[in-house]
This record gives sequence, C-alpha cells and structure tokens, in this order.
Amino acid sequence: MDLTTISALEYSLVKTTKVLNHGFSDYIVPVQMGLEQLNSMLKVDSVDLGESQIVIREGEAIGVALIAKRGWNCRLAGMAIAPSARGQGVGRFLLKKVIDDARGRGDRQMVLEVIEENSPAVSLYKNTGFRHIRKLVSYILDKPGGKQKPIEEIDLCVLGRLISAHGMPDLPWQISGETLSQMGPPMRAFRFKGCLTAITDPDAETIVFRSLLMMPDAAQEGYGVDFLEALFAKYPGKTWRVPAIFPEEFG
Repeated sequence: MDLTTISALEYSLVKTTKVLNHGFSDYIVPVQMGLEQLNSMLKVDSVDLGESQIVIREGEAIGVALIAKRGWNCRLAGMAIAPSARGQGVGRFLLKKVIDDARGRGDRQMVLEVIEENSPAVSLYKNTGFRHIRKLVSYILDKPGGKQKPIEEIDLCVLGRLISAHGMPDLPWQISGETLSQMGPPMRAFRFKGCLTAITDPDAETIVFRSLLMMPDAAQEGYGVDFLEALFAKYPGKTWRVPAIFPEEFG
C-alpha cells in the first residue's frame, strides 16, 4: 500500500471539506461541514493548514488530519479516514506523520478529544502513546423558567482574557481563553456579579454555552444559579445545551 501525504495548504479548502465529510459520513455523531463552517473552525481553533495533512493513495485523497497550533502545544482538531480505507493502517500512518512533524518543529504536547464509544479510534490513540486525561461532559435543558436580573453584555475578547487569567490552567482547547478571543457575533458574552459566560446565537431555538467562568467570591455566594436564571429570563422558551467540551469537574 503506497501512502503519501501533502499539506492541506496545497489542497483546496473545498476538496478538504469533501474529504472530511466523507470520512465523518458514518461517524457516531454525524458531522457534515459546509465550507463556511470549516473556515470558521480554522480561524477559531487556530488550525494551521500548512501543518495539516491529506493522505493520498493511488492519486485519491482518503483521509485528513487537521492540526491546530498555539505556542509549544498542538491539537489534533479532526482526523477522518474514508470508510473504504479503514482497517488498513491508514489512520496509523497519518497519525505517525503528524506526530513526527510536531516533534520536528519542537512542540511539547499534542492533545485531542475522542468519543469513548469510538473504540477503533480510542485504541489507535492509546497504541500511539496518547494517555487519557479526563472525560468531557454535556448537558441539555429544555425551556427553563428564569428570573429577570440586570446582566451586562461584554466583549468576547474581554471574556477570553479573563478566562486566560482566572480559568483552570488546563482547559480544553475549545473553551480556552485563546479560543474565545477569536469568536464574534452572533455569539454573545455576559457578566453578572463575577459570573461570566459565552453563548451562541440567542435567536436560535437552541442556545449553546461555549464558556463559563465564576470568580471565587461569586461561587461562594451562589451567584451562578442567579446568573443562569437571568439568562433564561432574557431568552425565554429556548433549549439550552452544554456541549461535550467541558471537563467533568464542571459537572
């Protein structure tokens, strides 16, 4: 089996999107990205197309690994292998390539997230040397009641800086202060008595929490519940979701 890779920078974004969607077409959680959605992910998650790799076999693109970079750290932001190419060492080949590249440029750590039920991927990562750190959890709440309170809207960049300064030191990449600082409308950020959060478009039927920060005094005084109730009152009749990018300690 003759496998080679090329930088995603040398491949068109349209073609990269197709390779990703084909590889994720039968995933546990179906993922189908549009070009605009992928472009936004590249920006927000600091994905480096020059370091991301497309794997080629007999002239056909059969997989992709997206690599995000910040300082000494990098993240496998997404890896997808075509269904017809699985079980043939393609994933192992591609993973080795991006790990070798990371070591070659002096990165000190590579991180990733994987759904536990995806046993083949979990085995691949463990056998390659990745170690389990913690679980990420999700929650959903349908049309909760709320209590109106004065909450302040703030710039997402302000929230990002505060998370970097006061949040957990090893937050998942997707809810880090650096990530939040790259976001913008229609996402919104709010503050109430030392509690801060970022949410997705509040005009949508489902609103997603993308960050949560509570200063020590706010946590001790129990302001967190008041803050959430104020948000529920500000945007009534919505379904609220916490995606599986939050550490289980937040539970």
